[in-house]
Amino acid sequence: MEAWLLLWTCRIGLWFAPFPRVLQWVQFCASHGRSTRSLTPEEAIHSIARALPFSWHASCLTQALAGWIMLTRHGTASRVKIGVASPQRHGFKAHAWLEVGGGVILGDVVGELGLDSYHVIWTLPPE
Repeated sequence: MEAWLLLWTCRIGLWFAPFPRVLQWVQFCASHGRSTRSLTPEEAIHSIARALPFSWHASCLTQALAGWIMLTRHGTASRVKIGVASPQRHGFKAHAWLEVGGGVILGDVVGELGLDSYHVIWTLPPE
């Protein structure tokens, strides 16, 4: 239920609010409502995957922000990254993903345009 609620609220926020305002809300949610129950990154990602069929147009950024809130609330350090691909080679493409311990746990890209094709332009929390 937590994943579904976070996916929907992040999605609605990204639709209707300026990005800085969404970030304020995301950081507020992550810092309030801390849980004493442990939640592994795998459990968080599994919860998000189960909620996706019931979350309309949950973009990569929506999923990464929801995952970051969940993990932060449960005491696991993680980082959201947004990157852009070279427009000369692939046209304009942007992507967001979630990392724990330097490894991608949500939003990995497979195929011709892997994550190494993206230049990171933004992180949460900032590096």
